[in-house]
Amino acid sequence: MKTSDMKNSVESFLADMTVEQKVGQMLCLGLSGPYPHPDILEAIGKYNPAGFRVTPYMRKFKRYFGPDHPATARVVRPPEPLEREYGSSLRGPGVTAGRYAEVLNTLRRRSLETGAGIPLYFALDYEGNQSFDFNDPDMALFPAAMGLAASGDPALCQRVARTIGEQLRTVGINWLHSPVLDVNTAPLNPEIGTRSYSPLPDEVARYASASLAGFDEAGVIATGKHFPGRGHSVMDVHFGMATIEESRERMSEIHLAPYRALIAAGLPAIMLAHSVFPGIDPESEIATLSKAVIHDVLRGELGFDGVIMTDSFTMGGLVAKYEVAEAAIRCIVHGVDLILLKDENALRGEVFEGLLGAVRSGRISEERLNEAVRHVLTAKDRAGLFAGDNGMVDPDTVEAKLRAPEAAAVEKEAAERSITILRDGKGLLPLPRDAKVLVAEEVSMIHKRLNNHRAYAGALYHGLLEAGYDAWGTDFETNDSFEKIWPLICDRGKEADIIVHTGFFERGGEIEKAYHKRFLELGKPTVFVTNCPYETVVDAAMETVVVTFSPIASSLRAAARVLTGEAPATAKLNFDPGKTY
Repeated sequence: MKTSDMKNSVESFLADMTVEQKVGQMLCLGLSGPYPHPDILEAIGKYNPAGFRVTPYMRKFKRYFGPDHPATARVVRPPEPLEREYGSSLRGPGVTAGRYAEVLNTLRRRSLETGAGIPLYFALDYEGNQSFDFNDPDMALFPAAMGLAASGDPALCQRVARTIGEQLRTVGINWLHSPVLDVNTAPLNPEIGTRSYSPLPDEVARYASASLAGFDEAGVIATGKHFPGRGHSVMDVHFGMATIEESRERMSEIHLAPYRALIAAGLPAIMLAHSVFPGIDPESEIATLSKAVIHDVLRGELGFDGVIMTDSFTMGGLVAKYEVAEAAIRCIVHGVDLILLKDENALRGEVFEGLLGAVRSGRISEERLNEAVRHVLTAKDRAGLFAGDNGMVDPDTVEAKLRAPEAAAVEKEAAERSITILRDGKGLLPLPRDAKVLVAEEVSMIHKRLNNHRAYAGALYHGLLEAGYDAWGTDFETNDSFEKIWPLICDRGKEADIIVHTGFFERGGEIEKAYHKRFLELGKPTVFVTNCPYETVVDAAMETVVVTFSPIASSLRAAARVLTGEAPATAKLNFDPGKTY
């Protein structure tokens, strides 16, 4: 669509909308599970939300911090009449991509029946490694951004992004909370790490720009995050408030650099960080509510004219300081366009009514309201939601499209070209063909969640068996159950010539390095295979380390081909993972 046509289309909708409908377009609500439950259908009719952040594998999202956390009272609410409540901790039931497309079609139809005729968008995380909110067994999975950058080929990033976007658009999902533009200058960052392309700003800009081009080719809205940059943090903001102690000069030179590049390339949306940046805002207000961050830097200095949205709104640090509705009002006043409110409870109504009241009282001006809605509608128009089918898809064609061989080829290429030999101090690689190999694989979060041919504990072992190696394999978890399998690992270790063991960094989780170090005590040469090159996982005593940037099966099988010498490890890190940048 030409720019002039898009503008006319947006202005036409804006002119016909009620104040209530406009307020709704500043909200992205949460949708857990694979079913259009009555409370979701009710929310569409009552609040006219712009869209939903979808998490099909969960049954319900509601924030809880524990009884002593200052934010608990601000997020916990008695259930509403139609609100879902569950007595178990089960995940949502698995569904095919075709069935899920039907669910999204149902919700889009409901949004078109509410009066404004504005279709919903659906968004999620799909960053690679262990970050993907929807998966069908026919959908390709990919390594983390840092692994793609290690390939040295921005065109690979572009192909991966295009493949991800095409797969998701096939299902009816048209907004991505990617790419991550954080420059990971702190090697012990528990939340960003390999989600970042690099600790070097020029590299982040280079590879993220390629990813943006791929998302654009697929017709999905990309969201750069987490502005103005969470790469120099050593705290997970889901539960507390991080203060990024970077000077204004370093923020500008390093952390804002990728945003400049992608804004120039047409980035349509940016997600703010729930963190404090005193180098930018001397009043140390949270960036999500900071006039200095939003108005002065992002809109003013950088000239960004797309959608500014929040991260998941009820993270601990933000709601420890403000009531949820009050925080939402302050965000909008200072230039945020879209509130990401995933909580599936009474907070939906509280935030909607709070924003509506602020508009009616004049606290949120009509000009600010229209500006925010205009940004959101422009992004929807860019994604084609005002044309033809309004984003709805044919569920009967979904599975066949996902099985297209091109996606599988890109998945295999990305896995192979991300494998990095971090070090091989004793020259163990490739493994001798006559070696007896013990393979012990850690069970990752994704192995538990999927446990299918796309991701399971045992893929590395199977790769060695299929290459003809005399191998014995098992798996383990880094918890109390480890002691049950450890005696057998010790016994089999005595017979082995080489031990290969895996360990995976879980975003925001604690790494029990002590378990992995015990393999070194068996007195045999060891190879450590991991998804992370940083010291959060890799111990200095580990002499041979191979990084896959993902625990998915395609990456572990690619690692097996490197271990056996069937394929070279061509990826390289152009930075020192032990250094703070």
